[in-house]
Amino acid sequence: MTDSTQRPQNAGNREQVSLPETPHDLPYDRAKIDALLERVRKGEEITLLDELLAAVDWRSAFTADDGSALDVEGIVTLREYYREKFSDIGPVYIAELLSTEFMTEQRARKNIVFSERLLEIGRNEPDLWQEIRLFFRRKEFATAMLVHAHKEREEQES
Repeated sequence: MTDSTQRPQNAGNREQVSLPETPHDLPYDRAKIDALLERVRKGEEITLLDELLAAVDWRSAFTADDGSALDVEGIVTLREYYREKFSDIGPVYIAELLSTEFMTEQRARKNIVFSERLLEIGRNEPDLWQEIRLFFRRKEFATAMLVHAHKEREEQES
């Protein structure tokens, strides 16, 4: 790992390792997202970027320089790197991503059940399924871009 002003390295692999570039590329602990939604339901106010980073499963995707599991300092370094990297991402994008992960977990727990017809698309037409997923991912990104560019009328007039 390097200091937080530089791109951290996952040197468990001796070759140059590319780090995940977008929030969608990070692995999430969906149980943490489930707990987050429960806290929000109870009225807790949150900071979405902090909660997104708190839900990342850092040890499943990254290792220390010697290939061992990350220690607390390594996780802190990565969190700070990604906090800076994602600092300009708007709250709607992050909320959409977290809600997608939440819904995926609900489906895994069978709290939400897809019809057999929809499941057949995934099994028999994986390219179509991927196309559907890509459509909604792009939609989430476009929503985030629009919200990020939004200025209140009073801000535009001043």
